[in-house]
Amino acid sequence: MAEEEQELSRDQMFDILSSSRRRYTLYYLRQQIEPVQLTDLAEELAAWENDTTVEELSSQARKRVYVSLYQTHAPKLQEAGLITYDADTGEIALREDAPEVEPFISNGDDESKWYQYYGAVALLNAVLVIAAIVGVPLLSAVNPLVIGLVVISSFLVLSIAHAVSRRRGKKDKTFDIGEP
Repeated sequence: MAEEEQELSRDQMFDILSSSRRRYTLYYLRQQIEPVQLTDLAEELAAWENDTTVEELSSQARKRVYVSLYQTHAPKLQEAGLITYDADTGEIALREDAPEVEPFISNGDDESKWYQYYGAVALLNAVLVIAAIVGVPLLSAVNPLVIGLVVISSFLVLSIAHAVSRRRGKKDKTFDIGEP
């Protein structure tokens, strides 16, 4: 298949990501700056799958993963436009213009933490406002406009931090590979 930008449907993406070996491949390739040899990728994946080190792998484990990558997984990932693979040189790499897989495999934990941060800021601001209304000595002397500005500013700062975090997260090439 020609290396052209393509849009993958949800079903196609889920089919591609249904194999833990393909998820591991994408995860490993996202960590690499330069293309890697298929043999090196196979060794790393075999070590992960067997919960051991590359040095302790049996030749059978290496061969089993290499053959499946060579015959099945690398061609499927290349056809989907996620990787480049040269069978002659054995070089494999994640395509820079590969469709984003993060939305399909993320468990959303990073996003759920932000709800807690917003809740905490809201609670602290509520305590601040109630304390000012009740007449806590230091706060009752503060102009209500200043308290309002503090409340608004706290949410503004939190929103900016959230936006920066999301932007950095989109640039980050790591993702949750899930269970095998």
